[in-house]
Amino acid sequence: MSDFNLGERVGLAGSLAFYVAALGVLAVEGCIGDARGVEVGDRVPDYSAPNLTGAEISFADHLGDVVLINVWATWCGPCRVEMPPIQESYNRFKDRGFTVLAISIDTGPGYRDKAAQFVAELGLDFPVLLDPESRIERVLQTVGVPETFVLDREGRIVKRLIGATDWDSPANQALIEELLEM
Repeated sequence: MSDFNLGERVGLAGSLAFYVAALGVLAVEGCIGDARGVEVGDRVPDYSAPNLTGAEISFADHLGDVVLINVWATWCGPCRVEMPPIQESYNRFKDRGFTVLAISIDTGPGYRDKAAQFVAELGLDFPVLLDPESRIERVLQTVGVPETFVLDREGRIVKRLIGATDWDSPANQALIEELLEM
């Protein structure tokens, strides 16, 4: 016979029912967002954050542009590796309506200085936004860093990538080129 008696089963079932109901209330109230997250084909949700100089930048500011949104952190090794190819793509296409919004989720004392130092070390000159509260993780339902979204000129997500990639690869360059020609 099991040591797991009927009283424990009822208690466990009651606890489980409570948590399921609580999650349902949170979802209805909008506290946990859409459980499926954002997907390719969705319009990017509203979001804004300050850049390194404190100016507020929003996704809506870039409607009409092809946008690469990169969620990153200074402590992330793969983020450091993929930033130079992102910069190369930015250099290649910025005069044709392409931009990058790199959103740092660094936290703690000196988060702004850490991000600024990272940007200076790598010679990045595309817009860098600061999000020490990690609001972007909830808005885009990200799972880690780096995570990247490519938007068409209408703000629709056309590519979502979890993890680092070579943004200077022929496939990624062709995607950006195709979106710019639309």
